[in-house]
Amino acid sequence: MEYLESRIKVLLSQARQLEIKVAQHQVDWGVWELKEETDIPPQYLLDGDDEFVSPFYGILQSIYLSAVCYLDTRNLEHYLGVFYKIFGRDPLCLNYRDKFEMDHYWSGEPYSVFLAKMNVFLSSFEFMESSSEKYDRVSGLQYLETVLKNTAVIISKNNLSPKTETEVYNAVKSTLGFIFTSSKSPKSNFIKTAKEYKPDILIPELYAAVEYKYAADEQKLKSTIEQIAADVKGYTGDKDYSVFYAVFYATDDFWGQAKFSKVWNEQGFPKNWIPIYIVGR
Repeated sequence: MEYLESRIKVLLSQARQLEIKVAQHQVDWGVWELKEETDIPPQYLLDGDDEFVSPFYGILQSIYLSAVCYLDTRNLEHYLGVFYKIFGRDPLCLNYRDKFEMDHYWSGEPYSVFLAKMNVFLSSFEFMESSSEKYDRVSGLQYLETVLKNTAVIISKNNLSPKTETEVYNAVKSTLGFIFTSSKSPKSNFIKTAKEYKPDILIPELYAAVEYKYAADEQKLKSTIEQIAADVKGYTGDKDYSVFYAVFYATDDFWGQAKFSKVWNEQGFPKNWIPIYIVGR
C-alpha cells in the first residue's frame, strides 16, 4: 500500500514537470496548423512529440493504472466506479488527456485538466494532503471571488449606505475576516521609491490582494479604472501576493457589464488582475 501511495505521488510530480511544456507544444502545433505553409511538419514539432508528449502520456497512463490498483487493493468498489466515470475505462484513451486550461487564479500558466481532476479525486486520501495544496488555493480564490461579487448583498444585509470606498471595503473585510483568518492582520511589501502601495484587503493564505473603488457617477467610474491601470506596476515586488482583484462599486448601473468589460480590456491589464463590477443597492 505504501509503495502505491509513494508511486502515485512520484508520478504526479513527474507529470507536473512536463505539463507546461506539453501545453506550450500544443500551442506550437496549433500555430503551425493555422499557417498551413507546408504539409510536412517541422522537425522541432516532431521532436517535441518525442521529448514531451509521449513521456507525458506514458506517465498519465501509469498514474491511471496505479490509482486503479490502489483503489482495488483497498476494496473501494464504489469509488473505483466513480473513477471510471471521470477518467474512462480505457488506459490507452484517457478522458481529459489532451485538455489544458489556463490557471488565471494562481500561476497564470496552463495546466493539465487530467492532473487537476486526478488531484481532486485523490485528495480524499491522507497521503495526498500536501499534493492538493495548489488546488485547495484555487478553490479558496473561487470562494473569495464569490464573496466579492456579493458586495452589494453584504452591504444591504448590514443596512449600510456607503458614501466612500472605505465604507464599502470595511463591510466586506469584516465578513472575510471570519472566513480567512490571515486577512485580519496581513502585511505587504508593495513599497516603491516615491509611494507605498496598500491594497484594501490582503489575504496571505491565498496570495491575494483586493483593491476597491467607489464610483458615484460615470466619469468617476472611468477615472478609477484608469487609476488602477496606473497603479498596477506599483503592486509588484512582493512574492507573497500574485492575484489581484479590482472591485468597482458603482452607485448605479452607469455602463452595464458589457461596456465595463470592454473598457477594462482596453487598458491591457495583466491576466492576474481580475475585475469585478458591482452595482449598489
